[in-house]
Amino acid sequence: MKINQITLTDLRRMNGKEGLILQGCGGETQEWVDGINKMLTDKGILLDDTKFEHVSVFQNDGVICILYPFEDVHLDIGKLAMWRLQSYTAFAGTWLSDYVDNKLGGFESEQTDDIDEGQAMKL
Repeated sequence: MKINQITLTDLRRMNGKEGLILQGCGGETQEWVDGINKMLTDKGILLDDTKFEHVSVFQNDGVICILYPFEDVHLDIGKLAMWRLQSYTAFAGTWLSDYVDNKLGGFESEQTDDIDEGQAMKL
């Protein structure tokens, strides 16, 4: 199990990736991860004995959030979508792409990562 601390800039650089973000996750992160893994396994959402093992924690506007990336897990995405909607009042769950678009102004383009300030001024 690996829990990474990431920044909002890190999130904006995750273009092309997807995951579930739960908002308002105060307390012990490991307890959140274990609890969500168990809940999603019990509901038949996490499949083939997979679980979220590489999660990331970040803070935005004083709210602690956990990103559960969809890489390395097998999911019933339809069931997960229904669970996310049904549990929204408890977890304020949203997709990574929606969170970045709606709260952070969108993903950074890959092109701007390769241009330094001097080059950007010439453009």
